Amino acid sequence: MKLSELLNRLLEGTLAVSLREDLQLNQPEDLLRPEVHAAIGDAVAEAALENGLSVRGATAFGEWVSELCTGWSTRYSNENDILMLDYAFGEAAYNDPKQVIRLYLLPSWDLLNEHLQQVRVGIQAAFEKAKAL
Repeated sequence: MKLSELLNRLLEGTLAVSLREDLQLNQPEDLLRPEVHAAIGDAVAEAALENGLSVRGATAFGEWVSELCTGWSTRYSNENDILMLDYAFGEAAYNDPKQVIRLYLLPSWDLLNEHLQQVRVGIQAAFEKAKAL
């Protein structure tokens, strides 16, 4: 799967993201590559800025989506902002504010579809929270 395909599937209904360089992700564990974290964070933050989020909100949302995918902690954002977005995601996606998912832990891309609808709902809720930052 290409990184652009993954991001646009996850963010469908929230944001359209374009990447400067698309990366091939053969398995979910490929999300652990450091350059993937940076590519996700930057592209999502850029798209969020273009959609009216503040710099703080866009950066937090970009870093949060990157952490959701890669498991890597934030590079630039306030950790409290990330935790707030995690809370919003868990509450909306799983009715449990402490529940999160990390996509790199999926055994294969085939299993993404089992979680996709809940993940999209959670991402939308996190995006709405990021608008307030």
